[in-house]
Amino acid sequence: MQNRSPLLFFLAVFLIQTTLSYGQDNEPTTGPVFYNIGAVYSIDSLDYIPDTSQQLKAIFDVDRKHTDPSASNSIISSLHRYYNMHVRYGVPKEQIYLAIVLHGGSTKDALSPTVYKEKFNTDNPNKDLIKTLSDMGVHIYLCGQSMSYSGYSKEDLLPEVKVALSAMTVLTVYQMNNYALIKF
Repeated sequence: MQNRSPLLFFLAVFLIQTTLSYGQDNEPTTGPVFYNIGAVYSIDSLDYIPDTSQQLKAIFDVDRKHTDPSASNSIISSLHRYYNMHVRYGVPKEQIYLAIVLHGGSTKDALSPTVYKEKFNTDNPNKDLIKTLSDMGVHIYLCGQSMSYSGYSKEDLLPEVKVALSAMTVLTVYQMNNYALIKF
């Protein structure tokens, strides 16, 4: 039994040091653009970062359906993360051009507070996400085909949301204008 004591002590110290090192060094934080949303990790010793003199142009294709109507659409908040992450690493926010097109299962995310409350008996958790993105200059579209299929009209939407002929149309035109497609 005496021979095991140094081994057990070494293993205990090793496990404590290993356990303490996980999750302690890097917690996601918000800012410098959005301080209440869009938490990102700071990464040291990067091998690749974008050229900070280059424009970043991306169109986000969002069709994810969430089963809990009181939960926000995490893909919409990805645009907040996009801003925070790139500005944190030197890209001026004035050189970031983003757009988003909602369709399919995410059609409901574009609904006005009144319509959302009537339909889901809860507040639209995406209302502030969409408003802050619009205030930043992000173009926000809803697929007109999805809107019509779901039985909604333009009057049922948040004021920041523009109705497009279709998501396919928006995605085609934006990509033709050198916007990178981001699809989760």
